[in-house]
Amino acid sequence: MSSGEGDGLERWEAAVRAEVGAGWWDDPDGADLRARFKAFTGQRCDWPEPKLLFWKDLILRVARRLRLCSAPAHLVTSIWFARPGGVTPLCLPQVLEEMRADGEILLKSELIDPAAGSLYQILWRVSQMAISKRPIAQEDILMFRSLVEERFEDIVRQLSGSHWTLTCVVTISKFNSFFVGREEAHAALCYLSQLGKTRYLVVRKEDPLEGVKFPLVSAQAPAVSKLDCDTLHLVWAEERLQQQLDVLDRRWEISRRRALMYFKAGNKKAASRYVRQSKLVSESRNKCTTLLERVEEVISLVSAAESTKQVHEAIQIGIKAMKEHDVSIEDINTHLKEVDDLVAAQREIDAALELVPLQSLAGEEDIEEQFRNLEAELLDKIPDVHVEEPEPEPVLHATEDSPDETAESLSDNLSKIKLGAI
Repeated sequence: MSSGEGDGLERWEAAVRAEVGAGWWDDPDGADLRARFKAFTGQRCDWPEPKLLFWKDLILRVARRLRLCSAPAHLVTSIWFARPGGVTPLCLPQVLEEMRADGEILLKSELIDPAAGSLYQILWRVSQMAISKRPIAQEDILMFRSLVEERFEDIVRQLSGSHWTLTCVVTISKFNSFFVGREEAHAALCYLSQLGKTRYLVVRKEDPLEGVKFPLVSAQAPAVSKLDCDTLHLVWAEERLQQQLDVLDRRWEISRRRALMYFKAGNKKAASRYVRQSKLVSESRNKCTTLLERVEEVISLVSAAESTKQVHEAIQIGIKAMKEHDVSIEDINTHLKEVDDLVAAQREIDAALELVPLQSLAGEEDIEEQFRNLEAELLDKIPDVHVEEPEPEPVLHATEDSPDETAESLSDNLSKIKLGAI
């Protein structure tokens, strides 16, 4: 085990414990742990499906908690889920093969490097078609497809918050900062470029300047243009100037603190030296700030020009559509005015409805009046039906009348109702 792996052992164990919880995980001699750590035997159809799904889900959840999109195979099989005494799940190699067959895991060695030439990429595709898949080796880098796509959506959300263009170009160092390590960032770039979700671009053959183009609106990134290369150069210059400005800020602060410290100690010579140094740093800082502002202004102008170009293209498309459908500007203005009139009328109606108080229908007299009106309307529509008003029934008291008398009273009342033939 390397020193880096040893340093991260506690972090991996804490992530696994947070996902599986206490209980069977802390009992190495328990039946639950032994059942889950056993290898799969027999054919694929004989494997217990809940156990397979358990390990698939657990691997992805642990990687997500560690903010990893890829990991070496030997870490997953031998380190992440190791228990005291070197006990590891014997079924993990078969689980990884199943995840690979389902497309949930990809091998970095099987992805196309976007920095390679087009001829190499074609030859690589042909060779991959001719070669059958080999089993996962311990030195392979496993890339979790769903986690890479989740990270891509998160990056697009972050970039959309600071850019108002359809695409965004970032330097390769900025792209790497979204992932844990350059190796993982390169694997993600290979996968995303292969899907067309990002575009790799490079400026200058000597001392190359690398960048990545993201789509902020569409699902696919458009092809790299000359403007993208110029934008990459400006963004790179902006990052370098910002880094230099941060260094100058730290040096200026240190110089001021040391000058104050020596002045309080009575060493005026050393204090004056640090005061002069802070002034020089301040002048360099002002120059760097001016350059940074100019670069940011140029980037803003480029973005504005790109948006203006998109608006111009949209106008041209609209004019072409108007000519194809024989629609004039006057017709469009007329329709727009009609829409505005309808919207204004609807707003007036809404305002009037808000001013009208709600009428209460809780009064019994109002309800009875509405029922009488409804009954009159029904009698007018169906004149052949005659319903005679029954005489008022005497109030029956359970203590005075017997059940037989109550039944006779109901029978007399029903006999008084006369229905004419329709």
